[in-house]
Amino acid sequence: MTWTQLQAEPAFGFMVVGLIIVFGPLIAERMRLPGLLGLLVLGAAVGPNVADLFPTFTTLRSIGNIGVLYLIFLSGLQLDLDSFAKHWRISAGFGALTSIVPLVLGTLAALAAGIDLTPAILIGSFWASFTLIAYPVITRYGLTKNRAVAAIIGASSITDTVSLVILALVVGSVTGDAGGIHLVVSLAVGFAVLALYCFVVIPAVAQWFFTGLGQERTLRFILVLVAMTSAAVVSDLVGVEPLIGAFFAGVGLNRIVPNASPLMAATEFFGNSFFIPTFLVSVGLLFDPRLMFLGSTIRLALGFSVALIAGKVIAAVVTGRIFRLAPAEVGLMFSVSVAQAAATLAATIVGLEAGLYGDDVVNAVMVVVSISLIVTSVGSERFAPRIHPPAVDVRALGEAILLPIEREPAELEAAFRFAARLAASSGGVLQPLVVVTSTDPREVDHGRRIRDETDRLLRAMGQDVEPSLRVDRSVATAIHRASIEANSSMLLLPWPAAGGVRSWLLGASDREIIAASAIPTAIAALHDDAHGRIILVGRSSDLLPGRAPSLLVAAQLAVKLTDRDHPLAVGPISPGEIEAIGMSLPAEVTRLESDADISAWLWSATRPGDLVVIPIEGGTTATLISLHEDGRSVLAVTHNPASDSQLTGGPLTFPVGGSVGPS
Repeated sequence: MTWTQLQAEPAFGFMVVGLIIVFGPLIAERMRLPGLLGLLVLGAAVGPNVADLFPTFTTLRSIGNIGVLYLIFLSGLQLDLDSFAKHWRISAGFGALTSIVPLVLGTLAALAAGIDLTPAILIGSFWASFTLIAYPVITRYGLTKNRAVAAIIGASSITDTVSLVILALVVGSVTGDAGGIHLVVSLAVGFAVLALYCFVVIPAVAQWFFTGLGQERTLRFILVLVAMTSAAVVSDLVGVEPLIGAFFAGVGLNRIVPNASPLMAATEFFGNSFFIPTFLVSVGLLFDPRLMFLGSTIRLALGFSVALIAGKVIAAVVTGRIFRLAPAEVGLMFSVSVAQAAATLAATIVGLEAGLYGDDVVNAVMVVVSISLIVTSVGSERFAPRIHPPAVDVRALGEAILLPIEREPAELEAAFRFAARLAASSGGVLQPLVVVTSTDPREVDHGRRIRDETDRLLRAMGQDVEPSLRVDRSVATAIHRASIEANSSMLLLPWPAAGGVRSWLLGASDREIIAASAIPTAIAALHDDAHGRIILVGRSSDLLPGRAPSLLVAAQLAVKLTDRDHPLAVGPISPGEIEAIGMSLPAEVTRLESDADISAWLWSATRPGDLVVIPIEGGTTATLISLHEDGRSVLAVTHNPASDSQLTGGPLTFPVGGSVGPS
């Protein structure tokens, strides 16, 4: 086989790219440079303008195009929607500033270089957008909930839209294909069609598939890829930038594929290990050192670079001043938003093909892209470690729900559906747990069967979970340890409506489990046909400092469960007293007053079909059990943030076949 034949072999190309992905970042990090630069530099070294190892690299560029879609798709898929909604003003402000300021400065720089007004405006629009090259760095440092990161991700869609609109208007006016009002209307219709497809069609199809044919995780992963690529295709068909389609598809699947789910782990792993690095290598292939270092190219690129960097700095600093961001957050906003890659390169080629400028501008843009990637690599690695993950924000209760399985899974379907509904409201996951308190092989095998049946039932409900089996010396100890190891946000105990059943089945009472738990705990007695109101119960004693955390958690759950079909009612205390402890209630909340004792009030104020959310001190009571037997669903809530049970001894230090359950 000749060298030319070897170069044409697909295996050879994948081998070279694989070696670059493995060793490029390692070499760069040994030189104290960001790993991203290693991919770019080695990509340029093996490209057609240096070593020319790929005489035809169409396949690699195609994979790179998928890689940039994957990068933008992941940013939408992992976007913390609650954080984004909370900080949307920062996102809108930064999106406007980081597109307009570089656009104006870039246009002025192009005019100063002797370029005509129309192409100068197009060149200025290049610097309005940015590519989220540094997003893997953000996720590595756990900053997805940070306000600056929420602003950056939201701003990326704004800037891409601004750049896209200007590109369409300029090219349309020059080529005569479309212009003015007609073009604006066509873009508006295109965005409407794309939003309908990504926010309505894709989630509906995914939910249907996950609860039907898509029980296997491999099939679910393929559907996620199809959602991303189909959104890009629809974007192309309606005249919108495919990157925006990929981002919208990620947002559309955001709640269906929670960040902590195994499906998300597989999706992120595949992208970060192959598609995204391949995209960076393919960008490196485009660099031509001979043209990039010509004097005329450098002079033109210098003006563009100053406009880009100055524009992004001004936008980040002004946003930071307006919204009082920390210096490190401002630095990260600049570092991430300065990156130019996919959208910039695509727009540059479109302008060249339309005859708006020559190769000198294209080469200068390549130099600016190189500089921007170096700046974003160094800057993001410098500022991200200086930002602490948000500590003041309370974790959403549905973020990670630990769900102990105490009996046959089919009997717990109502609790599973309730937990799934609560998790979906926060983009969270379920953490089913089967506890075995004996090393008797028959007991362990029984636990494995329960775990497998739980897995099948939850998959059929569309959940992407991994039920776990734990052998420990007691149920309370096992649940407490599991909640710490899995970083659970809430414990949900399915509660049979008969006294003493839990002690018989689990070997632990409600009070023992609650006493061992340091996270919010809810004991759920639910009916499948619950269709009435959400009744939040609050007594004067629940406002005391030691019991207020339980009332606050109960209020948070009640508000999350409230919707048009399930209105919220509060009593006997007033909504104002609950809001005084830091919980905002809906404006349409109803007050249920009574002078009777709490037991009598519960019977008179509620009716069958209602869901009663009530804070408790310990375990369940006879009154709550009676309410459930009479047709009410009950959610008994408790939380003791100061609880920190001291666990001693190893969980597996007992003889095989011996029982460690309480006598």
